[in-house]
Amino acid sequence: MKSLIPICTMVLLFVLHHTCDAQEKDKPKALKEVTVTAKMPPIKHKIDRIIVNVDGMITAAGSNALEILSKSPGVFVDMDGNIQLNGKGGVLVLIDDKPTYLSAQDLAAYLRSLPAGMVEKIELISNPPARYDASGSAVINLQLKKNKTPGFNGNMSIGYNQGAYARSNDALNINYRHNKINVFGNVGYSRDAGYSRETSQRNYDNTSTTLLDRRYHYSSNGYNLRAGIDYYVSAKTTLGILLTGGIRPRSDQLNYNSDQLNADQKTDSTAIGHTTGDYQWYTGGINLNMLRRINEKGSSITGDLDYVNIHVNGSQYLSTNVYRLDGNLSSANDILYRLPADIDIWSAKTDYNLPLKGNANFEAGYKSSYVSTNYKNSWLQKAGSDYVPDYGRSDHFIYTENINALYVSAAKEWKHWAIKGGVRMENTRMHGRQPGNIVIADSAFKRNYTKFFPSFYFSWKADTSGHHTITISYGTRIRRPSYQQLNPFLFYNDRYSYTTGNPWLKPQYLYAVELKYDYKSTFGVELAYLKVNNLIQFIVQPVGDVFVNRPENFGLNYSFNVVSWLSADLVKDWHVNAKLIVFHLINKGMADDQIVNNKINSGELEISNQFRLSKKWSAEVSGLYATSHLQGQTKTDPFWHLNGGIQKMIMKEKGTLKVSVNDVFYSMIRRDNTTAKGLLARRMVETDTRRIGIAFSYRFGKDTNNRKRNHTTGGAAEEQGRVN
Repeated sequence: MKSLIPICTMVLLFVLHHTCDAQEKDKPKALKEVTVTAKMPPIKHKIDRIIVNVDGMITAAGSNALEILSKSPGVFVDMDGNIQLNGKGGVLVLIDDKPTYLSAQDLAAYLRSLPAGMVEKIELISNPPARYDASGSAVINLQLKKNKTPGFNGNMSIGYNQGAYARSNDALNINYRHNKINVFGNVGYSRDAGYSRETSQRNYDNTSTTLLDRRYHYSSNGYNLRAGIDYYVSAKTTLGILLTGGIRPRSDQLNYNSDQLNADQKTDSTAIGHTTGDYQWYTGGINLNMLRRINEKGSSITGDLDYVNIHVNGSQYLSTNVYRLDGNLSSANDILYRLPADIDIWSAKTDYNLPLKGNANFEAGYKSSYVSTNYKNSWLQKAGSDYVPDYGRSDHFIYTENINALYVSAAKEWKHWAIKGGVRMENTRMHGRQPGNIVIADSAFKRNYTKFFPSFYFSWKADTSGHHTITISYGTRIRRPSYQQLNPFLFYNDRYSYTTGNPWLKPQYLYAVELKYDYKSTFGVELAYLKVNNLIQFIVQPVGDVFVNRPENFGLNYSFNVVSWLSADLVKDWHVNAKLIVFHLINKGMADDQIVNNKINSGELEISNQFRLSKKWSAEVSGLYATSHLQGQTKTDPFWHLNGGIQKMIMKEKGTLKVSVNDVFYSMIRRDNTTAKGLLARRMVETDTRRIGIAFSYRFGKDTNNRKRNHTTGGAAEEQGRVN
């Protein structure tokens, strides 16, 4: 295995540092307890990131991690689960500094299964430095709750919200620390259910029209577990082990009917179909971590070893009947899918931090990851009373990938100036293979490439008090195709819609320049220029009356962004967080041999108001308005929503009771237009967005503050975001 050498190196580091500590004299020092009385603001602006305090979001009552993400400043989550930050798509989402190894769709499902009560804070990093994986246009890091206060302590949360369907999000976080041992754990349960109703009209070269009406419903139960032990070998060295696991059984059903119209807009045929699915999703992982403080000046070395396994087992049954105008059956299709998948991920990383004289700092690190995926998707067609394999459409896809990365970074601060620069080198070795069957021949592909990703930051304090700060930054990023996007398996959505992968996809590259002005972390304006090469987007290719969605390297994407924000008290007890994003987007590329050159001016306005009504009562009103958006061949119409909530502190301020209403006016309805070669399509989608929620949380144990070590692993990094 290509990652064996770095893993052995990491094991050696553990042994060396443990041996060194055994020679030190243990001199435990009692730390004074410090009671925390200050309330953390819901949103905090820093020079390189925005930090969102989840407990401070009243409208997050009874919600899950995806919903609190969608309410974070600058974050946009569409109905398909795709996440953007400040207009940048393809965001790398981390959980405790490590990604989830899931596609956008499966990541959204996982975040729905993660109760908000398990999340402590969210870090929004628009232009990440070299220490982060180069993947993704930006980084969003969800930090789960963990306490290191001596003794036994923790918190619990119970949440329920109701729309057309009921949802529940519950979490328990506990911690026990005694002497050199700290034991912690989180357990979460999420009941998720929802629906969508989609109506669409597809016009093909004015020769035929398809009217499609789809009704979709899903339900799932999510169980998440996280448990670990920290052992404080000495004042300088800490060793830890972290176990993670999750189960998410899920079922869904799609019912649809459609009318096929001729050129005279008269019905030729009618199709009625349904799809039922049943899926099992399991994940388990282990992390070994180490922190070694080298000296009192802050020099340190950290190490992480990770192994993650994801197993998916699903099946779908699809039935479609097509009727002529006279009501007689024209054709019938019965298809059975079997969709098993196994993913194994190994990762090792180490980071070194060295503070220098004169407010300077040096960082360096190394990471190696190895991913093995195995998809064996079977397409079975009904013949008589039995299902027989359709070897021409079945698929066995095996993919392996090894990424080795090195980075160096240096920073220096003066009285009014600060500079930071770094470069990350990543070598990628990938191999895909499709073992053949009696119909399809064997096929394979290999790629090996090395890229450098520089980043640079320069800031200037324009006054002696440091209230006015100007920062300019530059960075390059990569977005590799998800593993399933490389799989050419033809996936049947309904009689008129298919999705397939593309083994010849290339990575896309982002180049970003940002100029930012900040006043006392209360007001800021940012100008950004973004360029994306080899843009990966799903392209619609009409084949007869069927939509075939296939990922392609669409072309180029240019974006000129203006981002402004305000975080201030307008009057006493009324705090406002507002963010305005305006961008000019240019899409240039080829779609199904057709030249596409689209331009659009878009914007998003987010406003969140927090009101302190009394010592124990507070309220929140928030909303969003978004203008038309453009993605490849599809233009989405404007939309908006409004949320509200109220909170009361109870039980000697250790308990909190929240009530919230989301999408009060049920305005989150998606309308879009797609233009392709010989095709014009219009679609409207409604989902279960208007909901009322209630949540209760309670803290128990000591309420003291202690030095925290955030070892929350970053070893198994970017790979998790690309499993499917």
